[in-house]
Amino acid sequence: MKKGISIHIGLNYVDEEHYGTEVSPLETCEQDAKDMQEIALDQNFKSTYLLLSENATRDAVKAAIKSASKELRSGDMLMLSYSGHGGFVPDTNGDEEDDSLDETWCLYDGQLIDDELFELWAKFKKGVRIVMLSDSCHSGTVAKANNLRDGKEEENSIFKKKLLSYSVAKSVYYGNKSFYEKIEKRFANKKTKEVKASIKLLAACQDPQVSYTIPFARNSIFTEHLLKVWNKGQFVGTYEAFFDAVKENVEALNFLPTKQTPNLYDVGRESEDFNKQKPFQIYE
Repeated sequence: MKKGISIHIGLNYVDEEHYGTEVSPLETCEQDAKDMQEIALDQNFKSTYLLLSENATRDAVKAAIKSASKELRSGDMLMLSYSGHGGFVPDTNGDEEDDSLDETWCLYDGQLIDDELFELWAKFKKGVRIVMLSDSCHSGTVAKANNLRDGKEEENSIFKKKLLSYSVAKSVYYGNKSFYEKIEKRFANKKTKEVKASIKLLAACQDPQVSYTIPFARNSIFTEHLLKVWNKGQFVGTYEAFFDAVKENVEALNFLPTKQTPNLYDVGRESEDFNKQKPFQIYE
């Protein structure tokens, strides 16, 4: 019988010892993680990990993903959600030709680099389905678009970007340079392994954009509208139809400081069966 494992990560705050005091706290990310876990439980996922703020460390997140990779077999599913700040560090292995930056998730005690995530995907067996939801500023060109500004113009705004400003990202990197250089050296001359799993990423925004959260709201913007479209499991349709409905809802918001357009793309092996399934459905 096919089974599902889910991992839900939400950080309202990060460790000041690593990031300093200029990373803005967020108010909705822990709730985002809890609500995504609720979807997984309703869909009969076998086990779930809920990693919130100080418990969402680099080691804890990597250990949860590695554990899932050992347990899941062909036809099984991993659901992985992240809500928090996105960041970036200099690319040292030449795989980011567009902006020479590696994108990151800002975990509690340090950033998790996209190269590390890709390495983890390669541990999963052929035929495993992975649906990944990232409610953060996620791509290299997001960081590139942001690097000419330091975000100060929004200090008095009710809207908060879920992205480290260029000045903060630079400070975090150089304040912990030996830490990140040690990670990057592992990938400098390392041959990329094939990803045999089929991965669908639903991201909160397009490459040149940022994602937002609003204080006193229950959820971040992307997660809020994803939950509305999901409608406690009443949604009927494929991943593409689901994504299109979420995208339409978010794009229609006319009160945000800048446009936010969710993004959907696939990584690893293409799977037509996966494409045709209802979101978060374990059984094919």
